Amino acid sequence: MPLDIFIQVLLNGVLLGGIYALVAFGLSLVYGVAHILNIAHGTLLAISGVVASLIFLKTGWNPVLIIPMIVIPVFAFGYLFHAGLLRPLARRGKHDETIGTVLITTGALIMMSDLTGFAAGTQQRNIPVRSEMLEMGDIILPMAQIWILAGIVALTLALHFYLKYAWFGKAVRAVTQDAFGAALCGVNGPRARALTFAAGSGLVGVAGVLYAIIYPVDPYMGFSLTVRAFTIIVVGGIGNLAGAMIAGLMLGVAEAFTAFLWSPKWAPAISVILLLIILVVFPRGLASWRKA
Repeated sequence: MPLDIFIQVLLNGVLLGGIYALVAFGLSLVYGVAHILNIAHGTLLAISGVVASLIFLKTGWNPVLIIPMIVIPVFAFGYLFHAGLLRPLARRGKHDETIGTVLITTGALIMMSDLTGFAAGTQQRNIPVRSEMLEMGDIILPMAQIWILAGIVALTLALHFYLKYAWFGKAVRAVTQDAFGAALCGVNGPRARALTFAAGSGLVGVAGVLYAIIYPVDPYMGFSLTVRAFTIIVVGGIGNLAGAMIAGLMLGVAEAFTAFLWSPKWAPAISVILLLIILVVFPRGLASWRKA
């Protein structure tokens, strides 16, 4: 493979992996704090991308202006969804709560996909942003992709410092480590879980807009994105932003090279194959290997 093509494919994989990692951040926070397997997590990205593409089609606004128009409603939806449908399950047993959250989020996935498909159509859409090109020898990169990658890195760093130093970030980490001990220290556990679920949904909203700038989206692509996010948090570790970023980049690069060297049809299967290998070799996840 020529060096310029290798670098081109590698950079495309890094960009895709960064978006995957952003999706996984929200899912990791939700599962780590609220212990919810949100099967509809990826569907929020698909719907956010579809809505963002429609807004761009009607207005022609810069995607930077569209992001808050998507994130705020998705954040509110996540909070209300948790408060109205998922929080009541906490009164039931642990087994019933787990099964109930899976059933509710799976039902939400189906309903949201069908409603979006009915209202906006099932065809693929994107945000066709015109961008200048950065030429480095034989390597040509759209500036939009570079700015997106820089934005993902900046958002990741901001999340890291917020979770580490802000009061709410410390409360979230406390609930993750010991919910009972956090409650004794005055942390409102149910409210922290609801806000974390909403924040995870908001992150998916951001990822949905960025994804639609580069790749086509449709209402029914959400489940495959959820599988990718689960793979990333298994590899990187629950609540580990650095691990999720590294795992997301690995997955994005693996998919990019699989699509280029073999077939694009096989690229989505990489996440499933990787997840199965990890579960077979490390049944307790890669964290067990690190502890050993």
